[in-house]
Amino acid sequence: MKKILTFTMSLKQSQWEVERVVEEAKKRGIEVERALYRDVQFSMINDQLSKILVGGEEIGPENTMGVWFRVAGTKSGKYTEGRNLLIRSLQNRVFCCNARGYLNWARMGKIAQHGVFVEEGIPVVSTRIFYTKESIINSIGEIEREWGWPIIAKHERGYQGKSVRKFDNREEMLKWLGKMDEKNLGMFLWQKFLPGGWDIRVIVIDGKAIGAMKRSAKKGEFRSNFSLGGEVERWELSEEEKELAEKVARVCGLDYGGVDIMKSQKNPSESPLDRGDVSFILEVNRQCQFQGFEKATGINVAAKVVEMMIEKSRRSGS
Repeated sequence: MKKILTFTMSLKQSQWEVERVVEEAKKRGIEVERALYRDVQFSMINDQLSKILVGGEEIGPENTMGVWFRVAGTKSGKYTEGRNLLIRSLQNRVFCCNARGYLNWARMGKIAQHGVFVEEGIPVVSTRIFYTKESIINSIGEIEREWGWPIIAKHERGYQGKSVRKFDNREEMLKWLGKMDEKNLGMFLWQKFLPGGWDIRVIVIDGKAIGAMKRSAKKGEFRSNFSLGGEVERWELSEEEKELAEKVARVCGLDYGGVDIMKSQKNPSESPLDRGDVSFILEVNRQCQFQGFEKATGINVAAKVVEMMIEKSRRSGS
């Protein structure tokens, strides 16, 4: 019996998501093996990658239905390189989820994403990127006139709302800037703040938007992430939102991912039937968690991941 192989950095990482996939796969008589990136070994002889071992066992189309990756990031990038080497050697024989996206962008941070979005005509919040403190200071007046306050700064590799800062005035911004090491400045995106306190998370699987949830920030917080205590509820996608999310997943080479959409309207309507607002893509998450999503929507994401693996395996004949 072929198995689904999942990779994580540690046993704790994505524990809830992996356990849900294990649960749904078991219902279908499929085993899910959880592996750590550090357990992978590659054997190369002459011009061939002759073996890929995980925990001492060789993997290939004979025993593996598909591979599902969770975050592989390290400062050195050793596991992202290992993940991509594994994909290159398996992708024509075993379905590797998000293979095209990983191979095109080993680390698809927010800056790389914005470059892709702009190239593909996908709407984004007004954004600037600077590499020196002097260039920011010289641009503050222009930014004030164009955007007003508050202004958002977010680290290009931040996640779950971490490392996102909101500046309500010039003094706050300059105080924070004064403490920053300039060599790290180019890792931040500076953006116009959109009021509202909520956004939409859409999950796309195998090219289809399966549903969405509305994430609302808790009192006193401007970030709406579920992990930061944000409230979540089901959101009925409009056709425009559905098509936009599916386009983002397609251009980013994702079989599975979460697409975050924000609205520009100052006083967004609570009703999904009244849509006079404009959608902006905040970011795409290639390994998005889905505990809050399943809670809010009642959609069985884990089952759809397993079903995608089964269908992809059938299509490839592996």
